[in-house]
Amino acid sequence: MKYGLLWLRSNEMILLRSAIIGILLLTMIHVCLSQSLVDPHSGFFDFLHITTILILVIMFISISIKGLVPVAISCLGIVLLYGSIVIPAIDNSLGPFYYKASTGYLTFETINYGTHGFFLLGVSMIFLGMIVAYKPHILYTRNRPISTEQLWTKYPNWDENIQLANSKTDSLIGLSNLLNDTERYLLWRYEFILVFIYGTVYRVSIYSHVPTSSTVMRESKSLRIIGAPKYGYFI
Repeated sequence: MKYGLLWLRSNEMILLRSAIIGILLLTMIHVCLSQSLVDPHSGFFDFLHITTILILVIMFISISIKGLVPVAISCLGIVLLYGSIVIPAIDNSLGPFYYKASTGYLTFETINYGTHGFFLLGVSMIFLGMIVAYKPHILYTRNRPISTEQLWTKYPNWDENIQLANSKTDSLIGLSNLLNDTERYLLWRYEFILVFIYGTVYRVSIYSHVPTSSTVMRESKSLRIIGAPKYGYFI
């Protein structure tokens, strides 16, 4: 089971392409069935029925490996697609009908109109599930606020042992020596702060040593040091 899941995740793009090709095949099957009344007991209908089920299974697998939300969205689409393929082949429901004191008359054209709506809605739900599974950023609103984690990841970590080994450096001093007395007292609240070192802004641990030419990054107006809080919200 574990290896099967790993194989599916490593070949997820192949499954996605197969699902997209499957949608094109389902479109052809739906058009074929909506153009003529196929005998549901014929071998041709059995072939189309089995092909439809296999395509829908591939669609479900390609989306199910990406989480619960896309699965919930795509399940409704799969049911609608299956109904849009099978319903036009059922001819025993044609003619007059009676339902809760209502009367009407079902024709082949009337059923086709309904199945066209099922098919389009099903394809829309499948595409929405694929977007949520593989390209969720498409649904993000413009000017969406950046999370705190993404804000800090653009700065590299400072490692004094590695990054100073092969370079000409100044003498090293403790990071706290670049701060005033008040900032040293509050330094324990930070996980790291931003420091400008040799032309690059690094995330520097509060217990690290940095070159004497380094500059602590500060806010433009309040001049407070910029860093990530260790406990709750504190900048």
